[in-house]
Amino acid sequence: MKKIAISSGDPAGIGPEIISKALKFYSKNDEVIYIIYGKVSSESKQIVQITIPEEAIDPGKFYLIKIDKEVEVGKISKESGEVAYEILSRIADDLNSKKIDAVVTTAVCKESIQLSHPDFIGHTEFFAEKSSSENVIMSFWGPYFNLALLTTHVSLSELSKVLSEEYMETKLRLIHSEITKYNHNAKVAVLGINPHAGENGAFGNDDIVLEKVLNKLAEEDIVFYGPFPADTFFAGKFSKYDWVVSAYHDQGLIPFKMISFEQGVNVTLGLPYVRTSVDHGTAFDIAGKNIASEKSLIVAMKQAEFMLTNKKAPVHNYGKFADYYDEYMSNVNYDEWISFILKKLEYFGQNHPKKILELGCGTANISGKLSELNYDVDASDISCEMLKIADKKEFKPNLFQADMLDELPAEKYDSILLLFDGINYLKNTDELEILFKNTFIGLKKNGIFCFDISTKSNCIENFDGFVNLEDNEEDFFIHTSEFLPEINIEETQLTIFEKKGFLFQRYDEIHKEKIFSVDEVLKSLETTNYEVLGIFNINDNENFIESDRKDLEDFNDRLFFFLRKNDF
Repeated sequence: MKKIAISSGDPAGIGPEIISKALKFYSKNDEVIYIIYGKVSSESKQIVQITIPEEAIDPGKFYLIKIDKEVEVGKISKESGEVAYEILSRIADDLNSKKIDAVVTTAVCKESIQLSHPDFIGHTEFFAEKSSSENVIMSFWGPYFNLALLTTHVSLSELSKVLSEEYMETKLRLIHSEITKYNHNAKVAVLGINPHAGENGAFGNDDIVLEKVLNKLAEEDIVFYGPFPADTFFAGKFSKYDWVVSAYHDQGLIPFKMISFEQGVNVTLGLPYVRTSVDHGTAFDIAGKNIASEKSLIVAMKQAEFMLTNKKAPVHNYGKFADYYDEYMSNVNYDEWISFILKKLEYFGQNHPKKILELGCGTANISGKLSELNYDVDASDISCEMLKIADKKEFKPNLFQADMLDELPAEKYDSILLLFDGINYLKNTDELEILFKNTFIGLKKNGIFCFDISTKSNCIENFDGFVNLEDNEEDFFIHTSEFLPEINIEETQLTIFEKKGFLFQRYDEIHKEKIFSVDEVLKSLETTNYEVLGIFNINDNENFIESDRKDLEDFNDRLFFFLRKNDF
């Protein structure tokens, strides 16, 4: 089991806030345990306070080693710098003694730390010194290109003195060695140091020396491409390469942050452990206002997990689409759905159930309205992005992240709901049976499970061959769907082009819904003691339980099932 430290950084900055936000709905990796060093802005049941890393044993929880003192939020101070330095020192000690395996850092304020530790330059130099690593590289990993820097925090006036032939050769060898650990066939471009890559000595000899080093390395099959003039490289050439090496900080980081902000990760190469970081600062101007974004921290955490386990985080639907979901579903009359369900629950003997669970709650449009009506509601979804949107709403249920097939606590709920095609995201009848068994266990005696299914006629009439394009100036949204009758799958392709500065970033999601027949649903129910109370159309009071099942699927776009838990 790998252990990853998260540094909360400067306590006067946004670090404690973005950690709390990142952990609230985080898809946990069962091979990794997280330990926060410092503080969080809001503690929860899932954060367990400990004193030493050895006490962290459960990947299902997050742990906190508290290091804190009262400081003024949003201000530079010696006190906040001392706390930030103490956090980093404790992490470095635990990394060196191998009590933890990696660290994810949030931002510190160099000026605050230098009030008590004047030699502090930055995270990269700090961890290099503490681990006795003589040669390290500051790198940035992003969705468009990855970046490695030959120098880190060096002034331009000192640059030529630092970039000696020996120095560049050493750094490039390390970059090649570290990159090939993760991508053996990576194509790496090197930017020139001076304007126009020196133009054969017209602007100094630095690039002549750099080209000499590249040729020497090439003789050893250590291949770099370049040097390229930096002023034109990012106009198009960069897309042909996996990595870019820039001579100094701003030469590479200006284009990187312009197109990869909040999606980029700072990674220190050459350390004896993994170190990743957010790609932003302490943001004192917004600290304490609860508006900071946790996106960069989540990306940094996922990057650390990948570098430790070599496993990419699973990709769930309703990622980027979550940002558009409520607008796209704005035509749905949620009040009508709630009224229909509550009336049916009352008809079947539940006049205001005490405890309700909504599975696959999405952005909590149903469970949020039930909460507004003073119902006690838990709500779960597998998509952390959907839950984060739900969490910002005025009326919200008790939210938690879970798969709809996860086990439920026994006999906790009076009613369980699964709506808006949720059941159609199951792959087969085996998963249907698991769902029915879990919900049966989770319901109290005489509890009711309500779910809906999209029918084959709905797919054929409303979605087969469906195409929709929305142009909102800042983004383009394309929705296409088709029905695959040979496997009873409705496949939806969502493509989103979202403006990022001067560019558009493309996001793709493919949603596959299994269209279950009424027969398949009822047969799967035979594995439980559920009593089928009724099958309904939202626009019709008639109970179709005795109707011809083929007619049900041919003449109804959507069917609602109501089941009661019977204990025999």
